[in-house]
Amino acid sequence: MISIYIYRNDKRNIDKFTVKGHACAADPGEDIVCAAVSVLTQTTVLSLYEIANIAIEHEMKSGYLECKLPMNLKEKELYDTKLLIDTMLLGLKNIQQSYSEYVEIFDEEV
Repeated sequence: MISIYIYRNDKRNIDKFTVKGHACAADPGEDIVCAAVSVLTQTTVLSLYEIANIAIEHEMKSGYLECKLPMNLKEKELYDTKLLIDTMLLGLKNIQQSYSEYVEIFDEEV
């Protein structure tokens, strides 16, 4: 099971997201659920860093990805971040609808 955790601040802006686990929907290298989640989340991390120039903290290893956004983003940075992460969430929720036995999403205010 892939568990996706979205952490929001009191203004409902996302501060961090974490992805844990493997779908195990097929053999390694043939698992389209794992591949889809990986592509969406890793591309979002790369886009935040390389395109939006946000100084994120992140960690990636097999079955784990965590991305933490800096505090006090400027208005333009906040807009770019929201656009990229909301796009990622849209894709992840679509995957969850099709493969709910393999993907769960927890969207929490902290």
